[in-house]
Amino acid sequence: MPATDWILRPLEDELGEVLRAELLGWPGVTAKPLMSTLAFWRGKNMLGCYVNRELSKSKPEWMNKRDAPTFVCVRLRKKDAERALRRECVMEPSFGFRSWIEVPLISRRHLEEAVRWLGVAYEHPAAKPKKKKARGKAKK
Repeated sequence: MPATDWILRPLEDELGEVLRAELLGWPGVTAKPLMSTLAFWRGKNMLGCYVNRELSKSKPEWMNKRDAPTFVCVRLRKKDAERALRRECVMEPSFGFRSWIEVPLISRRHLEEAVRWLGVAYEHPAAKPKKKKARGKAKK
């Protein structure tokens, strides 16, 4: 399915629909499918992604389980992630990456918390991972 179709398709989740509408209203934010999620980007910086098991064909293990709420993963700077994890609605991500947080979309309050931290990611993007230097052959 073309990316534009995936981005516009119904998310079957009212809070997910509100999240998508909010983020796509921010200057420079785009959405793209990524690993069975709907990822939100500002330029080349990934802000986070919306995860809904029912939208995925492959249904990887790290996704929400059947009948579990959809959730949002947010990529933050380390100090922002540490601050976020002290908040009531925020959890460590199920896939275990550092500097990421997870917010289940179970209420309006949780949605607001997700938008809050996506806003932090928008204003203060996490550093891009450093590329490993290619090892060249030793000269003789």
